[in-house]
Amino acid sequence: MKKKLLAVSLTSIIGASTLFSAFSSSVVFANENLDQQIEMKKKEISTLQQREQEMKALVEKLDAKVNETNAKIAATEKEVAKTKAEAEALKVKIADVKEKIETRYKLLEKRARSIQQNGNGVTTYLDVLLNAEDFGDLVDRTFTLGKIVDADNSILKEQKKDKETLENSEAELKNKLEKVKTELKEIEKLKEQLTYQINDKNSMLAATKEQRNNANGELVDLENQKAIFIEKEKEKERQRLREAEAKKQLENDAIANDASANDAVEKTEKTVSNNSKETKTATAAATTTKTTAVKEEKADTTAPSNPVVHQGSGAIEAAISTGSSIVGRSPYKWGGGRTSADIQNRLFDCSAFVHWAYASAGVNLGWSTSELVNQGRAVSASEMKRGDLVFFDTYKTNGHVGIYLGNGTFLNDNSSHGVSIDSMSNSYWKSHFSGVVRRVVE
Repeated sequence: MKKKLLAVSLTSIIGASTLFSAFSSSVVFANENLDQQIEMKKKEISTLQQREQEMKALVEKLDAKVNETNAKIAATEKEVAKTKAEAEALKVKIADVKEKIETRYKLLEKRARSIQQNGNGVTTYLDVLLNAEDFGDLVDRTFTLGKIVDADNSILKEQKKDKETLENSEAELKNKLEKVKTELKEIEKLKEQLTYQINDKNSMLAATKEQRNNANGELVDLENQKAIFIEKEKEKERQRLREAEAKKQLENDAIANDASANDAVEKTEKTVSNNSKETKTATAAATTTKTTAVKEEKADTTAPSNPVVHQGSGAIEAAISTGSSIVGRSPYKWGGGRTSADIQNRLFDCSAFVHWAYASAGVNLGWSTSELVNQGRAVSASEMKRGDLVFFDTYKTNGHVGIYLGNGTFLNDNSSHGVSIDSMSNSYWKSHFSGVVRRVVE
């Protein structure tokens, strides 16, 4: 009986050793898997930090360019003011020249009248010469008339010169004024584009920061999981040692007392079985809790299915009416519109604004541009109509969305002006529109 019990004991120890070896391999694998996930998450965080630094540097460059553009605008505005002052001075000069010209005309008119009418007809220069009383009188009259003609010619030349100067000055001033106004318009247009770019990069920077914060949170979760895993394994190891010790004690007691050997073995097996059941029960409960939590989490973040699009123009007009009601009264908020407080305070980002507007009309759309761009059906830009969703490649492909209103305009919530109505022919929006249009309501 002692040999039999010893053999059973040895077999149990060998079996336990084999199971422990297999279990240890499984533990090592699980631990290595967690280490790999932690290392990957650290690399992801490092990449996001690097991207943040790059975007910060880019925003600083854009800010510097905006400052440079502001300086150019200020200088050009001074040039415009200077040119306008020159225009005012030239107006005075023009008035003087016109007065001189008018004075000369009057002089010529008076001169002409001096060769005046007498009696029956007009006396001409030739009549003056022919009416000379003698040769000496003719010479005097000829000399006098020569002086008069020379003076008249001089006046006419001055008139012509002043007129040319006047016309050239007016044309030059007009060209200069148009040039500085055109330069000012181009610079202001550049500033507008830079402002949009800066706002987009800031939105992109905010998105990257959010991703990094999420990644940091996930890293903490992984490290906590590893700590919990290690503690559980330590507890399991302590439990196995306690079980092995109890089993060994029972076997020793069985060897010492043949009469109670079988009972001891049965008791040991029962103890091991109960402990195993308890461990399995606890593990199953933890697994069930975790599965339930994951399901609940997924339920909270599951994107809505494609909307029922056959709701007619009434839904479109209701959505547009709701969205238009806060034009100019709703500042942009990155990630806004997803809490009751944000909605109550009318704080949205572009996709949440579209979701909110259409939700008011009973159409359930997604919350993000990546969801919205896959809803409804695609239509070409040449066929888009009122109520369609239009997408723009801003900080990412299809990174901005709005509701098309018709006549080349769209309703949207952007980082520069908040909720507003913008033109698709605006240089910024035109350069970022690649023709992506989705019809979510028929």
